[in-house]
Amino acid sequence: MKLWKFFPIFILSFLSAQTFDIYFQLIEEGRTQEVKDQIPELKSKYPYEPAIPFMQALMNGKGDSSIIQFRQFIEKFPDSEYTDDAEMKIGEYMYARGLYSQASQQLKKIPLKYKNTNHLQRSVDLLVSSFNATGEIDSAAYYVNKIKALNSQLQVDHYGFDLIKPNVKLQKLISREKDKTQATTGKNIPQPWVIQLGAFGKYDNAKRLKNMIRETGYPVEIVEVMSNKKRLHTVRVVRFESEQDADKVGRVIKAQYGVNYRVLKRPK
Repeated sequence: MKLWKFFPIFILSFLSAQTFDIYFQLIEEGRTQEVKDQIPELKSKYPYEPAIPFMQALMNGKGDSSIIQFRQFIEKFPDSEYTDDAEMKIGEYMYARGLYSQASQQLKKIPLKYKNTNHLQRSVDLLVSSFNATGEIDSAAYYVNKIKALNSQLQVDHYGFDLIKPNVKLQKLISREKDKTQATTGKNIPQPWVIQLGAFGKYDNAKRLKNMIRETGYPVEIVEVMSNKKRLHTVRVVRFESEQDADKVGRVIKAQYGVNYRVLKRPK
C-alpha cells in the first residue's frame, strides 16, 4: 500500500486532536455550556472518540455521579490518552472528600500504572498527604521509594523520607528474622507470636491473600477458627519469638501490600 493512502487518516486524527484541545480549553475557562451545545455534533463526527465521554464526565460536576462516569470511561477506554486524567480526577475527588484511605489506594495507581502521566508529582503529593492523614507513614515512605525508583523526575526532598529500595529493605528484614529463627531453633526457644492478616468466610479469598503475601519469603498459613459460631479462614505469617519482631514484619508487609494486620499470641 502506498504511503499517500495513510495521509487522510493522519490528517483526520491531527484535526480532531486540535478540535478537542479547543473544547478542553473552553471547559477550563468555565464555558461548559458552549461545549455541551456541540456534543451532539461531535458525537456524529467522531462516534468512537474517547475525548467526548471524557469531556462529558468533566462537565458533570455532580460529585459521585461524575466519578461513576470516570470509572466507566476507564473501563471502556483503558488505553486512552485521557485514562490517567480520569484516574486522577477520582483520586482528587476522594482526597477532597476526606476519604483518605480510598484516596491513597486510588492515587498510588497513577504513577505506578501510567509511566508517562502528567500527574506524577501531584498524584504522589496527594498520596503522601493521604497516608499521613491516616497515620500510615511507613506506607507513604514505601511508595515514595518505589515510585522514585521508577521515575527519577519525581521531587521527593520535601517529604523527608530516606530513599531506600523497599524490596531490599523487606528482604533484609526477612533474612535477619529468618537467621534469628534458625539460630534459636536448636535452643528450643518458644515462638508464640503470629501476624494475622485477615479472616475470611470463603477459603478462596484466604488463599488469594496467602499466595500474595507468600512472596515475602515468610511461611504463611491458613488456620480455621470459630467466631460467633461461624467458621473463618485466617491468614497468618508465622512464627516469631517476640511481639516486637512480629510487629516489625507486619509494618513492612502493610507498607508494601496495603494489608492491615494484628499481632497475636498463639502458642503451638
